[in-house]
Amino acid sequence: MKTFLKTALAAAALTAAGLSQASSYSFNFPTASSSVVSSFGLLSPTEIGYFWSVSRGDMVSQAYAASGVFGTTSLELDLNVTRNVLSTGNSVQWDVLVNGTDVGDWAWSSANGTGLTHLSLSFAAVTGEFSTLALVVKNEVPSGDGSIALGLDTRGTVAAVPEPETYALMLAGLAGIGALVRRRKA
Repeated sequence: MKTFLKTALAAAALTAAGLSQASSYSFNFPTASSSVVSSFGLLSPTEIGYFWSVSRGDMVSQAYAASGVFGTTSLELDLNVTRNVLSTGNSVQWDVLVNGTDVGDWAWSSANGTGLTHLSLSFAAVTGEFSTLALVVKNEVPSGDGSIALGLDTRGTVAAVPEPETYALMLAGLAGIGALVRRRKA
């Protein structure tokens, strides 16, 4: 009986361990080690830029190791626009990519000025462990009509909600273990 109970408890621990993946991960973005494509990279110790060109491939991306979040379903991100020299009526439009998957959009216009903004996105689960975040410019500001720069080390968080199938599998496993324990006691 003791061996059986030890086996049942070990199985329950393994089932629970399968659900112990991190449900959220906090990070800085962008950082001084981000990959940057722009007309000028590091502007100062606290900012990068100037972003305005889809044809050049303007973007900023960051890799993250061992986040522990699998199947990311949401992103909360603070961005700091430190310089905005866009001419009236112009904007820089961005795709937001998690693990290379487009999960939403962000735009900043001449009317927005400078400062901190919060981006909140929910989306279908992205495959794999959270490992990269990128902002990719998707429009061309006409030549001479300005650009924007971003501040470094603003905060972000990604999160994942376990799929219903994961809970169903765990409950089925625990129910099976419970049934075995009851049968052994009888």
